[in-house]
Amino acid sequence: MSRSCASLPSPSPAWDAASLAGALKAAAVRRSAPHVGPLHAVLVKLGLSASAILATSLAHLALRCGLPRYARDLFDEMPRPDVVSWTSLLTGHAHQGLHRESLALLRRMVGSGVEPNGYSLSGGLLACAGVGQDALALGKEIHARVFKMSLHGPVDPVVENGVLDMYSRCGSIEYACRVFRVMQVRNIVAWNSMMAALLGSGQPEEALRLFVSMVSCGIGVDGFSFSIVVDACGELALLKQGMQVHARVVGGGFEADVIVRNSLLNMYVKCGCVDSAELVFKVASSRDAVLWTTMISAYGKFGLVQDAVSLFDRMAELGIKQDGIAYLAVLSACSHGGLVREGWHYFSLMSDGQSSVKMHPEHYGCMADLLCRRGYLEEALEFIENMPFDSSIAAWSALLNSSRIHGNAKLSQLAASRLLKLDPENHSNWVALSSVHASENDWHETWTIRESMSRECIKKEPGCSWVELYDGVHIFLMADQSHPELYGILKTLDSLEDISMMSFQGT
Repeated sequence: MSRSCASLPSPSPAWDAASLAGALKAAAVRRSAPHVGPLHAVLVKLGLSASAILATSLAHLALRCGLPRYARDLFDEMPRPDVVSWTSLLTGHAHQGLHRESLALLRRMVGSGVEPNGYSLSGGLLACAGVGQDALALGKEIHARVFKMSLHGPVDPVVENGVLDMYSRCGSIEYACRVFRVMQVRNIVAWNSMMAALLGSGQPEEALRLFVSMVSCGIGVDGFSFSIVVDACGELALLKQGMQVHARVVGGGFEADVIVRNSLLNMYVKCGCVDSAELVFKVASSRDAVLWTTMISAYGKFGLVQDAVSLFDRMAELGIKQDGIAYLAVLSACSHGGLVREGWHYFSLMSDGQSSVKMHPEHYGCMADLLCRRGYLEEALEFIENMPFDSSIAAWSALLNSSRIHGNAKLSQLAASRLLKLDPENHSNWVALSSVHASENDWHETWTIRESMSRECIKKEPGCSWVELYDGVHIFLMADQSHPELYGILKTLDSLEDISMMSFQGT
């Protein structure tokens, strides 16, 4: 490793172990990369390279400055690294997002005979969570070590929370729930982690139930808790409950929290209340790019296309950064409103290099959708085939839907075939291709496709809808007859049809 540096500090009697330790700590706080080399030179000139404490501090500084290779080289020069040195290195890598490297260091640590402590295991758990499902097996091994530690005394809540977070982010919600139930200390971090895990795994109802339990247990609610529960209300379109939580947010003084504000705006959008979402946005008076982007997206979804375009342009005027998601929101708004000229304008800002935003397949898919919605099917096909990316599922889906609406069987078959090749696991692509051939009375090809679906055990997922009443949420699946009030519901539907028919005949 090179130790040369243009600004090496000259050896001075003022430098000693204590002053060097202070300088290393100060440089780490400031993440001052230019000081790494000079301070390393001082360490060598003072003859303190063998000091595990100072060498570890220098490696920690290098990691904080984004120099992981430098830190590992320093570590490898240590004659006998102790548990503190190992822990500092592996946790530092985990915090820098170098999760696989962190896990490799943990394996080296155990292989060298150094017993990990709670902080070491916490870093390993963070690394497993960063890797995700592929690291679940190793995460379970670390959990086993944590359990062994608990037999000799209480485990630090940080480590327990790390186990919970690891299982959640590795997709093992069942294990996360088990860990949560047996935790020795359930602090606000544990409750929030569990609620977030349930919400992230598609269980917003359970997240809401856990929130109620948390409040009834007297646990203080923070901004993250409110953000999670507001998101859960949005997922379920529970406007009444969402408004109640909003009242608690205001009462608790969390209305200025950026994350909570974004969740509230998103919740009102998902509940169909664009006016309430707009009120949240205006009251915030914020330059937060996420908040502006969410509002642009909301305007687009509710057909307020000119408002979406005006807000996007206002972002540029105010100097608020417009990222790829913001461009995607305004392109989507143009698509819903059929604004081809405006859509091409914003697309050109990205493609011509006038914007620093990097183009992604989603942007091309949005532009293809805009052309399709306006009926420019041949232009859309040419656009899709000339995309600089691999074919986009969204783009071909847009072409398929518009081709079927405009009765273009040739393009429908082409789009459906391409979709089936791109995403053969998606049952709707098989159904779409089958329906296209059936619409052309091509029954031989239709039955061939359906026989292939049967062989591959591909089944169409039943449609699902739900309605919120006073006694809860009622869920209905297509062809499902298990609802306890099915007879009364069907009877009411028949009576409504009779009334409708009588009104029609009366006119």
